[in-house]
Amino acid sequence: MIGEIRISREALRRNAETLRTLVQPVRAAFVVKSNAYGHGLIETALAIEPYASRLCVYALEEAIELRDGGVTAPIVILGPIPPQSLSDALAAKAEIALWDVGSYVKAIVSAARERHTRFPVHVKINTGVNRFGLEAHDAADAVEEYLRHPEIEIAGVFSHLAAAEELDSPFTNEQLDRFNRAYAQMQPQFEQRKSNPIRHIAASAAAMLWPQTRLDMVRFGIALYGLWPSPQTREAMHGPSAGNGNSTGDEVYLEPALSYVSLLAAVRDVPAGASVGYGCTYNAPQAMRIGAVPLGYADGIPRLLSNTGTFTVDGALCPIIGRVCMNVTLLDLTAAPNARAGSPVTLIGNDGNVSVTVDDWATWAQTINYEIVTRLPSELTRVYT
Repeated sequence: MIGEIRISREALRRNAETLRTLVQPVRAAFVVKSNAYGHGLIETALAIEPYASRLCVYALEEAIELRDGGVTAPIVILGPIPPQSLSDALAAKAEIALWDVGSYVKAIVSAARERHTRFPVHVKINTGVNRFGLEAHDAADAVEEYLRHPEIEIAGVFSHLAAAEELDSPFTNEQLDRFNRAYAQMQPQFEQRKSNPIRHIAASAAAMLWPQTRLDMVRFGIALYGLWPSPQTREAMHGPSAGNGNSTGDEVYLEPALSYVSLLAAVRDVPAGASVGYGCTYNAPQAMRIGAVPLGYADGIPRLLSNTGTFTVDGALCPIIGRVCMNVTLLDLTAAPNARAGSPVTLIGNDGNVSVTVDDWATWAQTINYEIVTRLPSELTRVYT
């Protein structure tokens, strides 16, 4: 074993159940895009499928992979799909996001006719993120065009929030107001056709901090994996980074599902003053023992952890020394005097009374926990417990 990512199915299930309970009777969708935030697409989806109203992905390829892996839950593809691939989306029985008019609508209609079926779509409205989506003032006209085609079934109307992780965010209420006004303008058209599309705008943080944004369905992403959208969200929900998986009242306890482990590949003694690693950025302050972990930035360890981060060996926190290399990271083993080649190393997770978390990595790398887990290479071995 050079490196192994371990995923707890039970943690995923407990988190899914906790989050679904939090928002009931609103439906809970779970976002498994980007290899399920690094946790493994198929295994994660199968573990939490019983709790999911829908599974959300970004790309058509992810939807196809889910179907090939035996997932039967409804799937929503949130990202763009080339017109020539629309038939493949129908074959995967996937719902798609729609924010185009004109030729793209014709392509949707054509794909549906070829398969003698209706194409379920979720109409996306831009309320302020300014990535994808119909402008709010144009949405009703676009929906009128969509509804002219019996081949199009509007299964949902949705948007995305920009600042819901903040406890005091006037912009969140502004976005919700824009969405509600846009939906009100198109609602008579739905009522005329006895249609009742699902409204959804909230992701993990909004579902916890802004209950008014839950509408008909919530899209849980980062929280499913036991990670908090922001420190403010965690503090507001009184939830520690690990717990019993139950939510009571406003309290939510999430359990990180992922750990990352390895073994020391080599241990050596270096004299005082010896340089360690590329660039000679670390010099031993005294004679010391150092250990080589056979993983580096090619294996998802941010180079910014150089001379900053910490892993654990033998239940002790051991600082990273020198620069993180492409495939090797060096540790100061002073706190683990009995360590030897083959000793277990915990890069992320618990080791006795100490731990290293995804949020620790994010702090050291000056980024967010989302980036840490999604950049763990898919080729790394994942073991599901």
